[in-house]
Amino acid sequence: MKKKIIWLGLLCLMHGFIGCVEEFDAQINELETALVVDARLTNELRPQTVLLSNTFDFDAIDPNPETGAEVVLVDDLNNTTDFIEDSPGVYTSANALQLTQGRTYTLQITRTDGSRFLSTPQELPSETTIAAITPTRVINNSGLEGVSIVLDVEGNSANTGPDYYRYEYLETTKIIAPDFNPFSWDEIDYDFFCEDDDGWDVTIAARQEPAKVCFASSNSNDLILASTEELVTNNLEGFEVRFLSRENYYIAHRYSILVKQYHLDAEAASFYQILSDFSNNESVFSNVQTGLIEGNINAENTDDLVLGYFELSSYSEKRVFFNYTDLFPDEELPPYVINCEFASEPPLYPEGFHATEIDGKIVIDGTSNSPLIDGILAGLIGYHDTNENYQVLDADGEPDRAPFVVKPLGCVDCREFGSNVPPEFWIEE
Repeated sequence: MKKKIIWLGLLCLMHGFIGCVEEFDAQINELETALVVDARLTNELRPQTVLLSNTFDFDAIDPNPETGAEVVLVDDLNNTTDFIEDSPGVYTSANALQLTQGRTYTLQITRTDGSRFLSTPQELPSETTIAAITPTRVINNSGLEGVSIVLDVEGNSANTGPDYYRYEYLETTKIIAPDFNPFSWDEIDYDFFCEDDDGWDVTIAARQEPAKVCFASSNSNDLILASTEELVTNNLEGFEVRFLSRENYYIAHRYSILVKQYHLDAEAASFYQILSDFSNNESVFSNVQTGLIEGNINAENTDDLVLGYFELSSYSEKRVFFNYTDLFPDEELPPYVINCEFASEPPLYPEGFHATEIDGKIVIDGTSNSPLIDGILAGLIGYHDTNENYQVLDADGEPDRAPFVVKPLGCVDCREFGSNVPPEFWIEE
């Protein structure tokens, strides 16, 4: 049968997993599609979510959600929890759900056509906690100086085998606009032909909203795995979960990272390790067969393919804050996210602009666009200063071309890169 490349949504659709690891192509028969299951439940008391989608063509832009399915979680006492589809392909437990230690759970999925998929029974791994997170100034193996975020984990002494972990993080930075100005654009007059109009005009006024200090957050986008398999004890010590170069603007002022730990069983760890190998080894991309990524979900009454994994994990999290000066006292800050070194003076009226009244009508020679106004309307430039040499008319009676000194908008307004509302968890030292 003819083959064609199918884009596997498995790697990119697993919510909260890794953002998106490097993609790979898998060979699937042209007429075949695969159900992609992202089911990762924890011992947290919260609404739990299962994502269902289908493989989609390489040239498709958006994933193809699986809609209208029945999703049920069943434990070994035959207690059931229904998952309700609250958006296409997103199924959330009807109530807050907290998995119990010692119980086994099975995931059941039924499509609208009656095809049924069933996971193997899974048990929740034991609870372990992150003991400490430490930001440390280091020079890494590549010779880059920066901050290494390392963590220590106290393993469960009752475990007879090694512990396996998957990590995610949410990092948040404090952004300070280097050229903040308490004034900003106010009125922008582009109505040259209005009656009693004196031509184009731009004015400034005091800002109405804070724009000097903002906060931005981003999620991890790598698959971060750890284990104690080759360690003498089940304690994980000094494991690096994040490295930031000292040139990274994210640590220029104050930085916070929330590390999320998922304690896995050996089978889940093996599944993620295979995904990690695929994402990091380009030489295998063109020859990957879907059968090599073996999950724990099987088709019961259909020949349809199914990809993904039903994961149960014990969850732990910990947050740490630090300032750049804590690790790099009296040293130059990392460069801002954009270059703010140079200012410019875009003209209000362009070169060659002439407006003449002929028979009661205004006739414009040359271009009819204002570089200053166009830059403002496009959100590209912000007010930096007033041009002290500006005059409404120059010596030749022509309109002067630069009433203001401007800089890229993000240099004077931090809201280009974040929110001016501090996160609820944010604390200053």
